[in-house]
Amino acid sequence: MTGKAEIVCTGSELLAGKLNLYVPLFHERLSPLGFEIIREQSSGDSLEAVRDCLAGALRRADLVLACGGLGPTFDDVTRQAAAAALGRRLVHSKACERILSFNYGLKLLPPNFKDQCLIVEGAKTLENTHGTAFGQVLTRGRKMLVLLPGPRREWEPMFPNFLEEELRSFFKLPGLRQVKLRAAGLWETQAERLLRPVMRRHKDLRFTILAGPGTVDFIILGGDARGAVEKAAAACRRLLGVHLYGEGEATPASALGARLKAAGRTAAGAESCTGGLAAELITDIPGSSAWFNGAAVVYSNAAKTRLLGVRPATLKKHGAVSPECARELAEGARRAFGSDYAYSVTGIAGPDGGSAGKPVGLVYFGLAGGRGTKVFRRKFPGGRQFVRACAANFILDELRKVIK
Repeated sequence: MTGKAEIVCTGSELLAGKLNLYVPLFHERLSPLGFEIIREQSSGDSLEAVRDCLAGALRRADLVLACGGLGPTFDDVTRQAAAAALGRRLVHSKACERILSFNYGLKLLPPNFKDQCLIVEGAKTLENTHGTAFGQVLTRGRKMLVLLPGPRREWEPMFPNFLEEELRSFFKLPGLRQVKLRAAGLWETQAERLLRPVMRRHKDLRFTILAGPGTVDFIILGGDARGAVEKAAAACRRLLGVHLYGEGEATPASALGARLKAAGRTAAGAESCTGGLAAELITDIPGSSAWFNGAAVVYSNAAKTRLLGVRPATLKKHGAVSPECARELAEGARRAFGSDYAYSVTGIAGPDGGSAGKPVGLVYFGLAGGRGTKVFRRKFPGGRQFVRACAANFILDELRKVIK
């Protein structure tokens, strides 16, 4: 038994080119609680449009999550739209006023803060630990409408802190077991073909494949009677083999870091076409300085020669995008940073600069270690940012595999 959920995201920017990546995030939080997301809608900042989206969602779904439009400016109309959809009034909350006064050290709230204290009649409020917009939980019969602020850093803490218990208590749905396996070096279709036998064998479970730049997430969800989810996950782990870099919230960079830390080794890098993206993914991890010595962004040929010792003769004969250059970059980075391992990335991210012999998307990689240097060649499809992201994820994962 699962509950039906709909997501309504508000903001005119969502209809003018801004990419909305929230649905997978809500899926990860709602699925283990027993909900299936059946629809997502985006609405501009119009009271009538948001009201219509909410009213329609409440007719179809058991749970409606509205995200955005709770701020203090003129185009934040979700509170008003929710009140209209439910036929209720907006009322001023003294409790919310006291919380904002305490949090911000204000005796008198400015007008825009007072607007944040308006709640739909009958709502339970969810305190915002990273902003001024309160979440609101509203029920009508056997349905629930939840209003959440738009920024992820504001709504995400509301789930474990307040909202999960509200959902469990109100809906009383049987909890589901969820496992998210994370793999690299596979495209979505390759992963599906590889894991298809498990999906056929476990028809009582739900499976989702989410593709990223050179990565794939495979989500297994279901009631865990007789350990069905774990049996399916174990089979998938075996099939994915070395492609599996982690589970849950792991990333190629965090998986690499865990391997380096456990081995007591350090790494460094040399990046050309990725412009430091691999190093950025590494240094996003707190404490990565314990195992990452640094990276050189050597975009020009002169920088490759001057900083990392790539021979001018190599560049003249083979070019910067070549296995020879990738090898010398990795070995130069290992020397320069005094690390146990070093990676290099050099390629053509596009959209210009390609040729028949060296097309856009061609990338060479080097991995230097105590046992020598490996060189890899890959051709990635897509635009500039996608090629760069694929390249960064690829080399981080390949480095993970060679750590001893």
